[in-house]
Amino acid sequence: MDEAINIAFVFDDKFSDLFKVAVYSIAKNTKSNLAVHIIDCGICEENKDLIRKFISEFKNISSIKFKVPERIEILENYAIPAHFSTAIFYRLAIPKVFPELNRVIYLDCDTIAVGDIFELWNEDLKGRPFGAIEEDGNFFNEKTKLRRMKEINFPENRHYYNSGVLLVDSKQFEKSQVFERVIEFVKNTNLRLLSPEQDAMNLCLADDEHMALSPKYNFIPFASFSEACLKKVKSPRIIHYAGRKPWEMNKKVIRFAASCGMGKYHMSMMLKYWEYADYVDEKKFSSGNIFHTLKFLYKCLFQPIERFISRKCCHFQKFLFG
Repeated sequence: MDEAINIAFVFDDKFSDLFKVAVYSIAKNTKSNLAVHIIDCGICEENKDLIRKFISEFKNISSIKFKVPERIEILENYAIPAHFSTAIFYRLAIPKVFPELNRVIYLDCDTIAVGDIFELWNEDLKGRPFGAIEEDGNFFNEKTKLRRMKEINFPENRHYYNSGVLLVDSKQFEKSQVFERVIEFVKNTNLRLLSPEQDAMNLCLADDEHMALSPKYNFIPFASFSEACLKKVKSPRIIHYAGRKPWEMNKKVIRFAASCGMGKYHMSMMLKYWEYADYVDEKKFSSGNIFHTLKFLYKCLFQPIERFISRKCCHFQKFLFG
């Protein structure tokens, strides 16, 4: 086992500030020694210097390394959805870019640790290349899930997992040629992949090639069944802001909504992010977009009412017509 907990990120200049929030949350909540590894997909020297200076503030981060991956031509020409970049595929190249690592935790930049990640680091992968958190039931709206699974021809008897947090056994990962197989799949598929590398991983790798981990290591707070899931996992270790982003919201409006007792669960999840983001840059993470904020308030306050009424109507129809 490596002496330090190895954590890896893959990003470009656009995500530098989000990375700082994520790594600060990890350093604050983890007692163990940490080593940070960054796959540089377009980070300018000025931002690298700022990141190094920021990292130096934390006594439990022993090292930080930047490395530029070998560019994959097929990815550079791949028609990727606008809200992604080809950088998302390079998470699968971590064992190649940092071959000295035996084990590594990969994290998306839109995550924060709210507990010690030592527990995740010590999860038993039972000889499998990586561990991931399955999204079945706890995260997806069931209708949306079924539609998406049909679009990508995903087998009904398989478990779909999220690639935003991965625990990687580097040797097994390379032995299984995960990166090569995913790239080959992307090169040859005609399917419309909305979450390209995640969809590709789920489709081209066998179900038993990943270890299913607890949702507490990749808790997605604004998905349909997340509040119910929280009651099961009780204490998340890592929150993943997939979907609705706190930095797109106006903090004053969210704080006001919270003070009025509106959407207690949803507001608390937004405010949790700002506990860490304010340390990085309070102004940068507080202005947000009023349109996104109002849309978020509508979804978390009125959609549950709509769903409740819809369920009651369905029950009434069954009562009337059997």
